[in-house]
Amino acid sequence: MPKVPASQVVLDAAYRCFCRSGYRRTTVSDIVEEAQMSRPTVYKYIGSKEEAIVEVVQSRLDQAGAAARAAAESADTPEEKVLAVLMAKLEVAIELWRDSPAHAGELLSAATAQAPGLVTDYTERLAELLAAALADVAPADTAKQAAAVLLTFTCGLEEDLRDADAVRRELRAGAQMITRGALARPLPSRA
Repeated sequence: MPKVPASQVVLDAAYRCFCRSGYRRTTVSDIVEEAQMSRPTVYKYIGSKEEAIVEVVQSRLDQAGAAARAAAESADTPEEKVLAVLMAKLEVAIELWRDSPAHAGELLSAATAQAPGLVTDYTERLAELLAAALADVAPADTAKQAAAVLLTFTCGLEEDLRDADAVRRELRAGAQMITRGALARPLPSRA
């Protein structure tokens, strides 16, 4: 079994601490204890609690972005690509909700406060993937608009993840409706 890099051990420990206690209550000492490493070693990888939350969330979003790209590349139809990207986004939120139902919102807010562009950059990358999935079969402006609507819809579903399976079903149905609408030929105008 390959050895986990120390930096990942520290990030995983920070994630567990944040999930268990929330951002405000977590201290670097908590992370040191959870990682079972020396304080200087932990500081080498995270520097501060503020840097830790940014690194933890950045790592999760990078993983989700890679999963979304891979899923889109392996899907065949535009509709399947769209759903694959949105499911990858949703799964990050479901994982965070499952790991920390009491603190999920606080963790994202803290990360956004420390690095305002973090979630925005991630969302923009997903919008590009969605627009690209639709671009071959819809005009570019329609593809961009549909991508924005799809992301807004998905963010709305992420507000209450107590029943993850129901949310997944809602995402499938909504994404299908929105995507099919974006791919539909425009109605002829009435003169």
